[in-house]
Amino acid sequence: MSNKTNILNRRPFLAVSFSVLLLSICSYHFAARAEINIAALIILSGVLSLMSIADQVKGFVFSAAKNPKKHFLPLCVLVSAAGGLIISLANFVETSLFLTLFFLTYVIHFKKDSDIINFATKLIVCSGVFMSFGVLTGLFESIFLSSKLFYHIPNDYPYFLSQKHIYSGFGFNQNYSAYIIIVALSFLFSSELNVSRKLRNYLALLFILALLITGARIVFLFFCLIAVNYFFKKSVNKCLISLIFIALYLLFTHIIVGLHGTYGLGTSHYRELLFSIGNIDFILGNYGYMKLAYFAELRENLFFPVNLKEVTQSIGADPHSLFYSLIILGGLPLLLSVVVFLTLGILKNLTFIEQNYSKFYYCGLISIITETLVWDAANSIFFWFIIFYAITISKDAVKHQTIS
Repeated sequence: MSNKTNILNRRPFLAVSFSVLLLSICSYHFAARAEINIAALIILSGVLSLMSIADQVKGFVFSAAKNPKKHFLPLCVLVSAAGGLIISLANFVETSLFLTLFFLTYVIHFKKDSDIINFATKLIVCSGVFMSFGVLTGLFESIFLSSKLFYHIPNDYPYFLSQKHIYSGFGFNQNYSAYIIIVALSFLFSSELNVSRKLRNYLALLFILALLITGARIVFLFFCLIAVNYFFKKSVNKCLISLIFIALYLLFTHIIVGLHGTYGLGTSHYRELLFSIGNIDFILGNYGYMKLAYFAELRENLFFPVNLKEVTQSIGADPHSLFYSLIILGGLPLLLSVVVFLTLGILKNLTFIEQNYSKFYYCGLISIITETLVWDAANSIFFWFIIFYAITISKDAVKHQTIS
C-alpha cells in the first residue's frame, strides 16, 4: 500500500489540515493581491494540524516531564515565546503562528513518524511544483498579457536595471517563491519521495528553470554551492570556497557597488556612501540600512518583546531577519534559545548530511540557513521543516541515503 493511501486512511484529519496549511501559505500573497484575506485559514489549519497529532504532542509532554534535560532547549523556546506573548499581546498573531509552526514540525520529527514525514515531504515537493508554475505563469503573463497578477515591475530597482520584472508567481516576491522551490528541490532526491528517476529529473528541471526565472538572490548562492560541491573533492577546499561565497553573498546583499554619478544617493536602495575606490562607490544598501536601524531600535530593549507593528512603522520596513524577528517576539532569551538549539542540532549532523545526502539537500540547507540573516523565517513552515529534518536525521538509518 502506498504512503499516500496509508496516511489518508490512518490520519485523514492530519492529511487534509496539513495540505490546506501548505496550500494556503503558498497562495497567501496571491490571495491578498486578489483582495482575499486567508490569514484566518492559515492559523486555523495550523492549529488543526497540531491538534491532529495529539498523540505526538502527548508523547512530547510526557517525555519532557520525565526527562526535561533531553528537551531543555525546545522548552526554553516555548517558555521564552510564551513569556513574550504574555508581556506583549500586540504580537499575538505572529507569536502564536511561530509557536504553532515550530512545535508542529518539531513534534512530527521528534516522534519520527515515517508516514507523516514522508507525506509532508511529498506535500513540500508539490508546493514547489505549485510555486514553479506560478513563476512560469508570471513569465507568460509578462510576454503575452497586459495583466500583472503573477509579476510586477518595481520603480527603483538597483544596479542600473530600470525595469526589472519580478516574477513573484503566487508568492509575495521572487524571493518568497524561490525559498519554497529551493526547499522542494532539496527534498526531491530524498528516499522518502517514492517516484521514478525520470519524474525526479523532470521535476528538477522544472524547479531549476523556475529558480533561474525568478533571479532571486538566494538562487545565486544555491547554485554556487552546488558547483563547489560537484567540482571540488577535498573537504577543506569545499569548506573554504563555500565560506568565501557565503561571505561575498552576505557582503553584497548589504552593500551595493555603483559607478559614481549613475545612481541617486539617499534613495531606498542607495542609502549612504561608505567609501570609494576610484570611480567605484560602495554604498550601504537597503538591507544593511535596515540592520543598523533595527539594531539602534532594539539595543536598549533586548530582553523584552516590543510591538512588531510599532517598530516596523517606526523604521518603515519589516525586520528582514530571523534574528531581529525573534528579538521582537520574545527578546534575547527567545533568540538565544532558538539559535543555540539549531546550531547544536545541525552541526551534529552536517558532516553526515554532506556525505550521505543529495547535494541539493546539503546546499539547500546551507543556503536557507544563510538567508535567515536577510529573511524573516520565523513563520515559514518550509524553513522549520528542512531544519528539523536535518536535526533529527538518524545516522543509523542507511536506507535514508539519497540519490546524488
